[in-house]
Amino acid sequence: MRKLFTLALFAAVTSLHVSAQQDAQFTQNMYNKLTVNPGYAGSSNAICATLLGRQQWTGFTGAPKKFLLNFDAPVKMLHGGAGLVVMQDQLGFEKTLTAQGIYSYRMPVGPGELGIGVGLGILNKSINGNWVSIDDYTLDPSIPNNGVSTMTFDVNLGVYYNIADQLYFGLSTTHLPASDLKKSGGTGPQAFDLNYSLARHYYIMAGYNYRIGDSPLELRPSVFVKTETSSTQLDLNCNLMYNKMVWGGLSYRVSDAAAILLGFQKDIGSGVARIGYSYDITTSALKKHSSGSHEIMVGYCFKLAPPSKVERHGNVRFL
Repeated sequence: MRKLFTLALFAAVTSLHVSAQQDAQFTQNMYNKLTVNPGYAGSSNAICATLLGRQQWTGFTGAPKKFLLNFDAPVKMLHGGAGLVVMQDQLGFEKTLTAQGIYSYRMPVGPGELGIGVGLGILNKSINGNWVSIDDYTLDPSIPNNGVSTMTFDVNLGVYYNIADQLYFGLSTTHLPASDLKKSGGTGPQAFDLNYSLARHYYIMAGYNYRIGDSPLELRPSVFVKTETSSTQLDLNCNLMYNKMVWGGLSYRVSDAAAILLGFQKDIGSGVARIGYSYDITTSALKKHSSGSHEIMVGYCFKLAPPSKVERHGNVRFL
């Protein structure tokens, strides 16, 4: 299993080049696989819900803010898993809202399971017209007086392979139709157009959980790569879990940020609740203007008890 993880790491590193991406960025990507890879749905054999909130580049007016809810569960009658992802990504006056329903067909392959998944939904792009300017912006036809929004159909595809909770590897793509979002707004001198082209994004993810001897410590390295062919972004992560309860770790997004990760999980009822926090220290040229990025994750997973097996026995006295 370690050889598979090493191979995935090598594939990620050899594709290295960094630039901005259209898709929302999260540091705690190891807890956010469903959003970019529908093949993940049902892989944990539990009903799971996760909330993520991110305030990026604090110190900037209009800095990116992201909110995410995802949910997935195994569905035996569908031979796989189903899920839902709802996300809002706001940058200044620009806002992107996505919602997708997800299905993953799962099958045993070798010592693990392979999920082949599809996500179908909508993507809404909008611009708020509440502009602030020291000039009379009504005289500039390139600046809209009113908000405008438009929507398109969106598709994600992915494959995800995991061996219990020890190893995982995934390949996926988002925005498969690569749609163009176009809409006109305003009238007269203030008429304007919203013209936004979605690019297909491709993702590689891999991780391995390694228990250190007989100790309660578990090392959890992982890699996360996303690209839209013209640029690539690479995250290298490593968490150290103690007694399956507390974790701490580091993440490095090449040429962008280094992050500290902290978290805690506890059995509650028939499931496990977890909360995580990450703080990004900006390493790019933005470090002179940004106070870093904050991200909070809250999640809960629980497994359904298998149905009781009813056994009947005959008694020879009643034959």
